[in-house]
Amino acid sequence: MRNSKRLRLQCRGERPRTNPFIDAARTHSSGMRFTGPAWGRLAVIALIIGLSVLFFATGAAYTDLLYLALILAAFWYRGRAVYAGVLVAALAVALEYPPGPGTLVRAVFFIAVAYLLSHLFDAAGGRPEARHLRIGEPGPVVCDPDTRRLIARLSSRNPETRYQAAGCLGDARETAAVGPLADLLDDPESGVRWKAAEALGKLGSPAVEPLTESLKNGNVDVRWMAAVALGDIADPAAIPALVAALNDEDTYVRSRVALALAAIGKPAEAALIAGLSTGNERVRWGAALALGRIGGAEAVEALIGALRDPDEDVRRRAASALGDAGEAAVPALVAALKADDRDIRQGVTAALSQIGKPAVSALALALRTGDDPHVRAGAALALGRIGDPAAVDALIEALGDGDEDVRLAAREALGGIRRHNLGEGAPEQHD
Repeated sequence: MRNSKRLRLQCRGERPRTNPFIDAARTHSSGMRFTGPAWGRLAVIALIIGLSVLFFATGAAYTDLLYLALILAAFWYRGRAVYAGVLVAALAVALEYPPGPGTLVRAVFFIAVAYLLSHLFDAAGGRPEARHLRIGEPGPVVCDPDTRRLIARLSSRNPETRYQAAGCLGDARETAAVGPLADLLDDPESGVRWKAAEALGKLGSPAVEPLTESLKNGNVDVRWMAAVALGDIADPAAIPALVAALNDEDTYVRSRVALALAAIGKPAEAALIAGLSTGNERVRWGAALALGRIGGAEAVEALIGALRDPDEDVRRRAASALGDAGEAAVPALVAALKADDRDIRQGVTAALSQIGKPAVSALALALRTGDDPHVRAGAALALGRIGDPAAVDALIEALGDGDEDVRLAAREALGGIRRHNLGEGAPEQHD
C-alpha cells in the first residue's frame, strides 16, 4: 500500500512527504515581535552585566571574571565553547604556576562550565546563526552572502539552520558546498535531507558523483532524493548508476530513478532498451516507465515488444508507458494490433485507450480499412474504451464486417460509448 500510494503521487508530480520546515521557514507573521535569538541576546547581556556587578561588589578573584568569557563563548560558538574552556583553564594554570590543587579544580570547572553552558544555550535556542538567516523572524529569509559561513552552518545543531543554509547554497550555485550538502543527505531530519537534495540538484555536474553514490545508501529516503536530484541535473554521466538503481527494492525509488533517466532523455535510451530486454523484472519495469516518457520510434518499438514480457507487472507498465508516449506512438500501436499474441493486442488496446481522443481518427481509419481482423477488432475495442461519439459512424459500419469478432467488438464498443456518455463508465476490455 505504501509503495502504491507513493507511485500515485509521483505520477501526479507530487512528493510523498511534507517537509517539516517549509512552513516554518517560509511562513512569517506580520508585525514586530521578539524572537528566540532576540531574547537570547538580551538574556546574555543582562547576565554578563549582573555577574560583573556581583564580582566587583564581592571582591571576587580575578580568575572568576573568566567565567564571563565562557558565557559569551558558549552563546556564540555552542559546542566549540569547550575549546574556549580549555584555553581559559590553561591560562588559569599558567597565571598560578606551579598550580596547586585549588587551581587544578578551577581549571576543570572552567572546562565543565563551558561544556554545560554550550548545551544550555543549545536547548534554549537563540542561535547566532539566525542573525544571518533570519529564521523565524518577520520578513523574508535573507541569505548570508558569505558562502563559507553558510557551509559552516550546514553542521549546525539546529535543523532549521541546516535547512536554510542548504537552500541558500543551492540558490547561490555554490559548488564548494557539494561535499557538505552530500553529507546532509544522511541528516536525521527528513526536511533537511530533502532541501540538501534539492540544493545538489541546482549545482549541476559537480554534484553527480556524490549523488550517484547516494543511490546505494541504506536509507530509502536518501536514495529517492538522490534520484530526484539527478533528474534535475540530467547529466548523462549518471546513466550507468541510474540504470543499476532500477533494481532497487523500493518501488518509489525505482520510479524516481526511471523519471531521472527520462529527464536525461535520448542519451539514456540505448541503456534503457537493453535493460528492458535483459534486466530482471524490476529493471524492466523501470526501463518501461522511462522509455514511455522519452518516446520516439525506437522506444515505442521496444515497449511494444515488452507487451509479451513474462511478468504481468512489466506488461502492464509497458502498456501504460506506451500510453504516456502519446499521439506520436499511435501509428506503431495501430500496426501492432495485428499481432498474433493476445497479450500484445490487449496491451496495445489499453495504450490507445489511454492516449484517448488523439488516437480516434487513426483507429477509425484502421477499423474501416484494416486488412487484418485483429486490427479492426482491436481498433473497435479501443474506440469503445475511449468513448468519443466521433467514432460512432465507423463502428456502425463495422457492424456489417465480414468477421464475427469484429462485429462483436463493434457492438461492445457502441455500448461502451453509450455508457460512457451516460456517465456509466467504459466497458471492460475483451479480446
